[in-house]
Amino acid sequence: MKLKKEMKTHKLISPAKINLNLKVINFDKELKKHKLSSQVAIIKLHDVIEINQSNDLKVVYRDKNKKKIIIKNDLVKKTIKYFDKKYQKKSKFNILVKKQIPVGYGIGGGSSNAASILKFLYKFHELNPKNFFDDAPELGSDVLLFYNQTPKIIDGIKSYKTLNKNKPRWRKIYLIFPRTKNLTASIFLYFRKNFINKKITKNPFRNDLLGPSLAINSEFFDIYSLLLSEKKKFSFFGMSGSGSSIFFNFDKMSSERSMIQLIKQKFPLVRIEKSYYFG
Repeated sequence: MKLKKEMKTHKLISPAKINLNLKVINFDKELKKHKLSSQVAIIKLHDVIEINQSNDLKVVYRDKNKKKIIIKNDLVKKTIKYFDKKYQKKSKFNILVKKQIPVGYGIGGGSSNAASILKFLYKFHELNPKNFFDDAPELGSDVLLFYNQTPKIIDGIKSYKTLNKNKPRWRKIYLIFPRTKNLTASIFLYFRKNFINKKITKNPFRNDLLGPSLAINSEFFDIYSLLLSEKKKFSFFGMSGSGSSIFFNFDKMSSERSMIQLIKQKFPLVRIEKSYYFG
């Protein structure tokens, strides 16, 4: 397959993920990363990446209103530079990343973009796609999760196992994105200082980073408190990763309509998205 001779635009779908639960195992001093145990579902909220061949490498990010976004930690460029150095290639593309996944909310947009680009590069340069399992962990802790669309359990940094395709058993999911983001470094620092080695009780999110988020992010605290006061209306709700995004699902259609209306009334400036999981 001679993809590199084609002049067409290559379009990649780069999906988001949510952490249904999250436990901090420990901190790996050698890798300088936290080892996490988490059940993860890939959802249909996604970015679209458009790739054209070029005389140099250019990566542009735009939001849903086509406004240019400046990404400080550009994982797409990082992935290409890593790939070219390891495999002695010169990848020259114009890349447009159309962001539907909000940046900095713990749902894996950057990691997903990196995974999509990495899989594309193997195909474009006609390399073994199984190299993904060695390369993905070098680019980020979550990149490995986006090898495919099946739900997974991660345990540590460099490994995961696939869950039964019938799990999770829900399909429709809502996500709230508060205006205030969680800073990952601050969340983990607060966790290490105040929660590590302490048993967290009464945690409906099943996420070890819930406590730090409630303590640091007042907007998140207010939204969470509202959901907790209406918890009988939900099948479940939770916080994904270290971000301030909240996901939830309903038992009844009547509860769904009334609760979405209440959230919009109480927090008119937050973004609410409806999505579905793959499975």
